[in-house]
Amino acid sequence: MTVELRKRLRRVGFRFDALAAWLLCQQYKVDLDGMDKIPKDEYINSWVWSAHRSYCMLKYKKPIQYEQMKRFINRLHKSEWDMLLKAMTMVRSESKDDKKKVQPGGNSLSQDGRQG
Repeated sequence: MTVELRKRLRRVGFRFDALAAWLLCQQYKVDLDGMDKIPKDEYINSWVWSAHRSYCMLKYKKPIQYEQMKRFINRLHKSEWDMLLKAMTMVRSESKDDKKKVQPGGNSLSQDGRQG
């Protein structure tokens, strides 16, 4: 999910996707399974910063530094923060519902799709 906020004359974007999660893991040198090892007080700032870096990679732009991003997050209006939170929760809910359910007895073993 992509979110763009306009600040002064510049547009700051965030892309909450798999690349953002990977960048977050790289920042703390943990695997995806070990994301619970990330300090709780730094998790939100790091997740938003990683989403910003993911957005900048897509647009070939230079990202904001981490310390600047922390100040940026602290200055956000409530409506802007709500947009970011909505994007974060949408990503989490999409990942849980992505599993495909197989109908019992509906599997096909033949190459042409006919029931075997």
